[in-house]
Amino acid sequence: MRLLIIAAALAVAGPSIAAPFEPGVYLGATAGRASVSSKYADNSSDISLGGSIGYQYTPNFGFDVYTRSLSFDPFRGLFTEAGYYPERTYGVAVQGTVPLNDRFSLYGRAGVGRTSMQATRSDLPDRDETDPMVGVGVSYAFNRHWSIGADFSYLTKTEVSLYSFSARFNF
Repeated sequence: MRLLIIAAALAVAGPSIAAPFEPGVYLGATAGRASVSSKYADNSSDISLGGSIGYQYTPNFGFDVYTRSLSFDPFRGLFTEAGYYPERTYGVAVQGTVPLNDRFSLYGRAGVGRTSMQATRSDLPDRDETDPMVGVGVSYAFNRHWSIGADFSYLTKTEVSLYSFSARFNF
C-alpha cells in the first residue's frame, strides 16, 4: 500500500519528459530480500542481489536473461537432516508491461531457470533444479534511459519468494 502511495505522488510530481518509445537492449541491477520455505535453511529473509540483460521489443513486451543470489544460511551440524537448499538462480523470462502514464508502468513476468541447490552435508553432491518463475511489479521512468522498480517474484519449485528494488538502463 505504501508503494502505491509513493507511486501516485511521483506520478503527479513535475512535467513528463518521456521520449517516444524505441526498442532496444537494457541492463538491470536488483537488490532485495529472499525467503524460503525449507527445513534445510533458515526461512527468515536474506539478502538477494542480481542482474539482467534484456531486449524491449515494444512498450508492452520484452524478455531478459537474469541471475539472482539467494544467500540462505543452511542448518548444519551432526544432527541436521541431510537435504538441499537454494543458493542461486538464473534463467530467461518474458515481461508484459502496461504503461499507466508516461512514467509509471505495471508489469508481469514469467520464465524458467535453473536454481543451484546446495547440500547440507559434504557427503551429498550439489545439484540444479529447473525452476519456473512468476512475478509482478511497478516501475517509474525518469526518462527514456533510466527507470527504477519494485517487484515480487516467486520461484515455484523451490518455493523462494523475492522482494526487490531495481534500476534499469535502456540503451
